[in-house]
Amino acid sequence: MSNQTSEDLKAKLEELQKENEKLLKALKELTAEYENFKKDSLRDREQILKNANEYLLSKLIPALDDFERILENSQTSSSFDSLKKAVEMVYKKLWKILNDEGFFKIEPKPTFDPFEHEAVERVETDQYEEYTVLKVLENGYKYRNKVIKPLKVQVAVKPRGDNRAKAE
Repeated sequence: MSNQTSEDLKAKLEELQKENEKLLKALKELTAEYENFKKDSLRDREQILKNANEYLLSKLIPALDDFERILENSQTSSSFDSLKKAVEMVYKKLWKILNDEGFFKIEPKPTFDPFEHEAVERVETDQYEEYTVLKVLENGYKYRNKVIKPLKVQVAVKPRGDNRAKAE
């Protein structure tokens, strides 16, 4: 019976070794497939980004062409008003293209909003409520509700009193 058990154990061991080899082979194949998937995904993502950039650039070409025409005409025209009107038209056209793509200028709010504003200057004053936006120093921009560049603002803060005098 001992001999039978030994043979059963050997058979079982061989079976387990074959199973182990089969699992290792499957693991190697899955690892290779995963690596290929990662490479393909990266390549696809790069292609999508390239296509998106190409799409946006193709939308901007008419505005560039208009600017070029303005520059050409400005050499022969001496009218500042017509030049100004032409630049304003192209500026509006450019903003329409950007707005259509989900890019917007952040409109300032009367009170500081930490999600859209960056306070770059504080002014101590009693004339305004604390955190009132006093002045926009630089425009801010959003792309599809995500802040790309916060609005840089000057905000009102309460004047600091002499804390030592109050403590005494």
